[in-house]
Amino acid sequence: MGIEVAISQAGGAGFAPPERVEARLMPWAAGMAVVGWAIALMVGLTIFYFGRVMGSFVPGLAVPLTVSGAALSAWCAWHVWRCWRIRQADRPTVIVSPAGFEDTRIGRLIPWAEIERLTSDQPGTRSYLRLYVREPKRFLHRRTPLWRGAARVAADGALVSSLSELEATPQAIIAAAEAYRTSCAL
Repeated sequence: MGIEVAISQAGGAGFAPPERVEARLMPWAAGMAVVGWAIALMVGLTIFYFGRVMGSFVPGLAVPLTVSGAALSAWCAWHVWRCWRIRQADRPTVIVSPAGFEDTRIGRLIPWAEIERLTSDQPGTRSYLRLYVREPKRFLHRRTPLWRGAARVAADGALVSSLSELEATPQAIIAAAEAYRTSCAL
């Protein structure tokens, strides 16, 4: 669904945006990171266990497997704890306000003056909001090369925000974002 359709459904081009639109992750989406890291923790503990058992069969493998299993388990346990804390905090994931657009999965607040244009995209059943800003990498979280999550810049230079797993409807978020952007451009 395009932005024009979302705005017309929300009351036309003269749509007055609400004070602030907040959208939290649905419970199943918020728990997926915890589940993923818990599975990785189980793999690390399995490697640790096999390192301890292999000591009696193959002495050369015991120490490397035990140490790598312990290190992997500790790293994954920290991530499980961190993801659980984030899930328990129940903070909004996407915030559309007079100050700008903020998606905590992407990075920091993007002021409306920095946003050149917005487009929506719906491949299949997912909805995305594409934000074209002057310097997109300025607004991204720093991530490790192994995990970038939603912090990505598309090939055409847009910051991409996934709206499908949020409690608020994608149409409401898109309509509010477009209304704020056009009101700030005037």
